Amino acid sequence: MSSRKLAIFDWNGTLIADTKLAWIASNACLDFYGVPPISLKRQRETFDFPIIHYYKRNGCDIDRVLETREQANEIFQTLYEKLATNVRTRRGARDLLEWLNAHEVTCIILSNYLTHRIEPQLDRLKLKKYFSYINANNCDGTTILSATNKLERLSEFMVKRGYSPVNAFIIGDSMEEPDIGRKLGITSIGITGGCISESRLSKARPDHTIHSLPQAKTVISNLWGLPE
Repeated sequence: MSSRKLAIFDWNGTLIADTKLAWIASNACLDFYGVPPISLKRQRETFDFPIIHYYKRNGCDIDRVLETREQANEIFQTLYEKLATNVRTRRGARDLLEWLNAHEVTCIILSNYLTHRIEPQLDRLKLKKYFSYINANNCDGTTILSATNKLERLSEFMVKRGYSPVNAFIIGDSMEEPDIGRKLGITSIGITGGCISESRLSKARPDHTIHSLPQAKTVISNLWGLPE
């Protein structure tokens, strides 16, 4: 295994500040299923992957959800993309990426979102130069309704590229990243203020919890002995 360092970033809610946008678009989907809009607090208490759990927790007819997945996906994608036209990065994202690149840490994106939607935003935000690879979905977005494959995709990537788990960390705002970290032996960093509540993030048991991206520097510096 290589001694090269690898930083694995989630996209939505981690690198970009789009949690409220996704909540608005999700409410449009709930409306499609005849469910009243929910609060942002309720969104963070019920959101999950696969998405079908989110719909079930909010009272949607699951048979109908499965039958009309394409329509709901189109509703979400159309509204979300309109709202996210000028989405900003989370505070400190660029500085953290520059610091990691300066220390020759390879940075990749691991996302349940769509590659062809992420790439234009990376160009617009001038972040593309920091990432060597985008590991996202190349479908229409409906696959995450019933299953996700981030674990399998990351495992395959690390084996093919020769990265050792002890030389990698994963950072994200959901319950997926701590789970992936445990299963692959990777250090996990959970960041609050994203798609789930702080209490749910705590229950997911990430190795480290931060409240802003600049705090990741201290965690990584202690992990790998890099000067801040």
